[in-house]
Amino acid sequence: MPPPPGPLPYKEGGGDETADFSRFGAIILAAGLSSRMVENKVLLPWRDGQPLVAHVAAKFLQAGLSDVFVVTGRDAPEVRAALADLAVKTVHNPDYATGEILSSVKAGLSALPSDLGATFIQPADMPLVSVDVIRKLSAGHEAGWNLAPRYEGRRGHPVLLDRAYWRAMLDLPAGAMPRAALRGSRLRLVDVADEGVLLDVDTRAGYERALGRAAK
Repeated sequence: MPPPPGPLPYKEGGGDETADFSRFGAIILAAGLSSRMVENKVLLPWRDGQPLVAHVAAKFLQAGLSDVFVVTGRDAPEVRAALADLAVKTVHNPDYATGEILSSVKAGLSALPSDLGATFIQPADMPLVSVDVIRKLSAGHEAGWNLAPRYEGRRGHPVLLDRAYWRAMLDLPAGAMPRAALRGSRLRLVDVADEGVLLDVDTRAGYERALGRAAK
């Protein structure tokens, strides 16, 4: 395999010496305002009877992850109740009303155990990401590399963020997009045959389309 491009970005002193690079976390971003819908989209029912946020979180548990954190914002008590039967943890983003996704990513990163090798980051409104995709990304991880799925040339979710880049993410200024921490990074795109890595539920029509795809 050819050497990766460029130097590794800044990493927290001593962190990698204790990290377990076979162990990953997951951050599920469920703090959004759902401004394009009347109801909170992460609480909409999915085909398996679970609220959307529980369905998405359960996928990471099914893939074998044990450190799954759901970031809450709007309707936090209801979201926590929706997750009550799952072995996941919640962390509240007090700045969720700004609508900035970065504040939720930072809240999730700050809550993770310090000995993880990497963490998945996924919006809670992407119910069609499969367990197989999560496992494929997990299997492809190497220390110092970030991974993301690619479907027909388009990059999707979830991102698997190596711990070497956590500080870069946490240091981003308010108003920045999380992908800014990946610019110039060691990022490997993993081709998948699953369009679900691109499809989110931002509107009622999008929700209905996703339900239809899940039925196929």
